[in-house]
Amino acid sequence: MPEQKAAWLEWQCRLVGWHRFNTFYTHYLKIEDNRANFLACMTPCEYGCPRLIVENSPSDIKAVCPQNQIDSIQLKFRDILIYALRWEALHQALCVSLNINYSADRRKEHEHIWHLGDYSGTEVYITYRTAPAVFADTISSLYLSPQKPFIIMVPTVKNITPEIQQFLDKNKFRLLSLEDELILQTDGSFKPPVRGISECMKSFLSTNGTNWH
Repeated sequence: MPEQKAAWLEWQCRLVGWHRFNTFYTHYLKIEDNRANFLACMTPCEYGCPRLIVENSPSDIKAVCPQNQIDSIQLKFRDILIYALRWEALHQALCVSLNINYSADRRKEHEHIWHLGDYSGTEVYITYRTAPAVFADTISSLYLSPQKPFIIMVPTVKNITPEIQQFLDKNKFRLLSLEDELILQTDGSFKPPVRGISECMKSFLSTNGTNWH
């Protein structure tokens, strides 16, 4: 979810199989003042358009297919309320888990990138947009900055192309995949990597090409 903001029903549909969803919601989602006018359609078809939300009353809300290809879905009022990621709380928790000196500084010159702080003098960033084209621009933006080398954290490396990985390796930049390295615990904190973040960081700081994502 690159925007980190969506209707409640979309959060549930996307994370329905995650046993820590309630913990994640409690600690890292906040309700916004507005509500959704459209919902992503979870029914595959040739159109791929969002469903239109029709509110007849607080107890009669439907998600309607604008192409009239499938039946409308009855919704609850909470389903259309917008929930957004609590970035600061999440970033602080990540830094505590990984022993990063938290700075609470979003570098405005880098779009879609947060500067979390530093680890032993190495700058650490996080981005949630990992679509190949967008992520390539992100890496280029950081590459041109004076803070080199750096560590960039991403939700997943599933979309990272071999070309981008090779570029990162060549320039001593490293990825840390939240999906692969961290586990959300019942109290909302994150369990560090089994091998220890210090071991990961040391290998990064002392070698040229060791992959540790």
